[in-house]
Order: sequence, then structure tokens, then C-alpha cells
Amino acid sequence: MGFIIDSDDMYRKFNCLLNQEFFVDKSNIINDFNKLIDKDGSNNVCITKPRRFGKTSIAAMLTTYYSKGFNSQEIFDKLKVSKGKNSINKILKEDIKKIYPKSNILNNNEEDKIDNLIYNLQYLHIETKDIFIIIIDEWDYLISNNVFPHEEKVKYIRFLKSLIKDKGYSAFVFMTGIMPIEKSILNCFVEYSMLKDKKYYQYFGFTEQEVRDLCEKNKKINKNRKIKYEDLENWYNGYKAYNGEKIFNPWSIYHALNRDKIKNYWNGTGRFDELVNIINFNILGVKDDILKLIKGNKIEIELEGFGTENILNGLKNNEETSESDMKTELYSKMVTFGFLTYYDGKISIPNKELEEKFVKVLKSNKDMKYYYDIINNSKIEEYDNVLNFIPINEYPPNSEKKRKIDQKSDGIYKRLRSVTKRKKMIRK
Repeated sequence: MGFIIDSDDMYRKFNCLLNQEFFVDKSNIINDFNKLIDKDGSNNVCITKPRRFGKTSIAAMLTTYYSKGFNSQEIFDKLKVSKGKNSINKILKEDIKKIYPKSNILNNNEEDKIDNLIYNLQYLHIETKDIFIIIIDEWDYLISNNVFPHEEKVKYIRFLKSLIKDKGYSAFVFMTGIMPIEKSILNCFVEYSMLKDKKYYQYFGFTEQEVRDLCEKNKKINKNRKIKYEDLENWYNGYKAYNGEKIFNPWSIYHALNRDKIKNYWNGTGRFDELVNIINFNILGVKDDILKLIKGNKIEIELEGFGTENILNGLKNNEETSESDMKTELYSKMVTFGFLTYYDGKISIPNKELEEKFVKVLKSNKDMKYYYDIINNSKIEEYDNVLNFIPINEYPPNSEKKRKIDQKSDGIYKRLRSVTKRKKMIRK
């Protein structure tokens, strides 16, 4: 693991963002964070959102703004943050090694680097009375990567706690990731996730007004471009904030406008390989629910957080964990990764882009593809054909296997009847 002090990489990254045609100014979040600096109990913020929702962009902006390594005042004087009462202007711009010659923060001894980081921050704070702003992007990379053994993951979390918790040198900590810290020992953070965020949701993803503004800008750039707001809304909208406000996938919006083409841009941005395992996982009702969701239904369920401890311990499919709890955990995970959205106590597939991915996953499962095709085409008359694939007469009438097959058959029949009835009502 490496440590970066006043990183030029983040500075260059943010400058690249500024120069993009479809840059969206999210700098007001800095004014929100400036209010938290050196405020005990609320100055450690963790933002956990799906991949490609702007977390690294915000981290790059914060690094550029707060860093003493380069002058950024000219950049931010042109952005929204400059209009806030809590804007901070910095004048000290020197190399940290020159300022603190006794410090060995930047040494290359990997064996001692972790201990040195904490020691040097403490030393600098005592010697200079300076306080530090710590920015950690993708904190959960090590946790969610199977390359690292369990022991290393536990050690890493303990290190983070030692680095941050109750440290006098820390004025503010901003940490991002996909995996929520809920249920972990990192209880020194105030966390804002896809399930719980009433404060910073508008900074991660694009709001409806931001997308409309981008569409207007797109027209001015080139009148021949065809994409309209309604196209973007249909394909990339659907995430909901706690108050019902629309949140769009920023990665997909950017690429659709940049290429002037509506298509699925989720490839490579989400862990859909895990979705296959979720669908195939032997939990009561999951496959049925997926079919309902694809047909546009919403499912009422009370979700709890899915977090680090779930990853460290793994999904527990045993007698101690009820199927209801396991289902709740799985759906919480799908919301965490951005596969589903959760609003007003109900889960649903956010948009056409995600629906297309769900269908693709279903069609990769031979059994599920067959049921999906029948339901999608409302071919209730093919129910008998479905039953022909189930060897009902091969088992004794009162056997457990026969009972389970009957239940499965009845469930399929009810689903087909329900969907067909719904489609007929829609046609009328």
C-alpha cells in the first residue's frame, strides 16, 4: 500500500475534469466540508456510492483545493465554492520535505512506512501545531479484492482506525468507497451511502437540473447532435434520493453526450459477475423477484446496511441465518453496487440501461431464460410445455421431492397468470 502526500496526480486529474466539455461544477461540497473542519464528532466523512458515481472526481477536487503543494486559488475562484462564506484561500505553497526536514514521511522503507505515517503526523502536529486534512479514495479496494488474505484485510482496517480515530492532528477526513463501513470497527465516521444520505446525495451522480443544463449545452456545441433529455431520462435515470429527487448515472450521461449515442455504458463499471451468483444463489424467492423487477414491478422490503463485515465474514447460508435475512442482505448488496434503487421502502430496477443488463444475465441462465421468454411474450399456453420439462411422475406421490416440484410448478403458473393478466389490463 502506498501513501501520497500532496499528490500532483490528483491535481492533474481535476484539471482534466475542468477542461471537459460536459464538466459539472460540484464545488459547493467544499463549502459544506469547510464547516466541518476541526469539529469533533462530525469531521470524519465517508461517502460510499456505486462505481463511476463521481467519488474520485470529488476526491481529486478536494486534494487540489486543500493541498499546500500547489496554488489552486485561481482555479476555484471561477467555481461555485468561491461564492460561499466558508471558502478558504491558501498562501503557503512549498514542498513538504523542505518545510519539515526532520520528517521521514516520504521515505521508501515499506516495512516502516505505516508506523512512520502515524508517527510523523503526530510529530509534525506537536512541532508545528499544524493540523491535517486526510483524503482516502477507494478505501475498500483491499477489502473487496480477493487477492488479499483475510488477515491483511483485518490489519488494514485496524490501521485506518489507528490513523484516524481520536487523533489531534486530524482536522477533517474524507473517505470514499463502494463498500459501506457499516458494521465495521470504523465507527469514527459519519457515513453517507445509497441507503442513507440526506446531505450529500446531490454531489454524487447528476441531478435532473444538471442533466437538463448539459443537454442545453450539448445543443450549443453542435446543433446536429440528436440526443434529447427524454432519451437520457429513459436510459440513465431512476436512482432516487431520500426525497424522491432524480439522480442520474454520471458516467453514462457523459459518454452518451460525448458520443452522441444512446447505448449501454455500464460495461466495466459494475460487478455484474456477482449478480449472476446472486440470481443463482439458493434463496427462496430471489429468482421470482428478479422476474418481477424486470417487468417493471417494485418490491416492498425493509433493507438494512450491507457493509464490510459482510465481506469479511462472507454470506452465511446456514441454519443460523434465516432465508429472509439472507435475501435482505443480498438486496442491500445490489443497492450498494447500484444494480437496484431503493426508495420509499421499495426496490426497483432504476432504468433501461440496468434492465438490459438484468435481462442479459437472465438469458445466460438456461432455465431463467426460458421462463423469462414465456413471461415476456405472455405465452400462457406454453405453461404445459414448461411442466413437461419437470419429471413429475418419476417420484412417489407423497415424497418430499414431489412436493417441491409441485410447489415450483404452481409458482411458475401463478407468475405466468399474473403477468398475462397485467398485460391484458395495460392493453385495455
